[in-house]
Amino acid sequence: MMNGIMTLARKEVKTAFRDNIFLIVTGLFILLSVISVYIGSSTKNEELQAYQDIVQLLKGQGAATLPSPPAIYPLSVLGNIVSYVSMIGAVVAIFLGFESFSGERNNGTLKLIAARPVYRDQIVTGKLLGGGMVIGVLLGIILIFNLVLFTFVSGMTPGADEIIRLLGFFLLASVYMMVFYTATMYVSIKTNDSAFGFMLMMIIWLAISFVLPQLAESQRNFAYALNAASQTVTQVPSDTSVSKMIELFSPAVQFQNIGKDLLQVIPETSDIGIGALLLKQIGAIVEILIPGLAVLLLSYKAAQKEEVI
Repeated sequence: MMNGIMTLARKEVKTAFRDNIFLIVTGLFILLSVISVYIGSSTKNEELQAYQDIVQLLKGQGAATLPSPPAIYPLSVLGNIVSYVSMIGAVVAIFLGFESFSGERNNGTLKLIAARPVYRDQIVTGKLLGGGMVIGVLLGIILIFNLVLFTFVSGMTPGADEIIRLLGFFLLASVYMMVFYTATMYVSIKTNDSAFGFMLMMIIWLAISFVLPQLAESQRNFAYALNAASQTVTQVPSDTSVSKMIELFSPAVQFQNIGKDLLQVIPETSDIGIGALLLKQIGAIVEILIPGLAVLLLSYKAAQKEEVI
């Protein structure tokens, strides 16, 4: 049984890395994740430079008190990667999941697989395992690139706490991408029209990644605060019951909230231990897992029907 599942998983991996469109999207994903390190480093350097300029100006004016320096947390340099995984990572997972059934159905290979002595739930398990391997390899490459560039660009060596936070983030990213992969696999099983299935998943992606977050943003309350260091006025949003309710339907929002905490983007949670942090975000983690588990069960149920193969 396990041999058949592993054979299907290895086939998924080989198929994915032979697909030119998938490789192009994946290459773009890796490139943007690398660029995010440079952008994050440049942003932090600009913040420090602005602070130093203000301090020099105040000293020149004979000021008795000086503003406190801005808090710079090491992993916040990588903060932009949260948005890239949330949006582009989801698209990569959709491309990968789309080929799992629709691609093989169009090529006629799905019937050949079903004709072999293998249970239909094993086909789903093998494809799920293969997709997880591809996503794991992809995120592993990005993790290594980001660690190397983080050390090179920032001049800092990440400590044990930073490494644990990074590993926690990439584990969360793999779960998030697998939700989209599993959802796309289910749509691929249920529809014989590959173009319709792909468009449906892209509409779902747009709703989750853009429409719902913007709708939730429109329902927040905003206050205004003066930044003493930069002498600028900034908006300070606060959640409302309506905005929180809307966010419940967007795994992208939940992923970004947890990701920002893990990568020290939010100063208030940057010093919290990883255990306490995950406990604080347990509700958001569950909200990411539930859709993935639901469509996974539906995929196993749909695969049992003869007509889907």
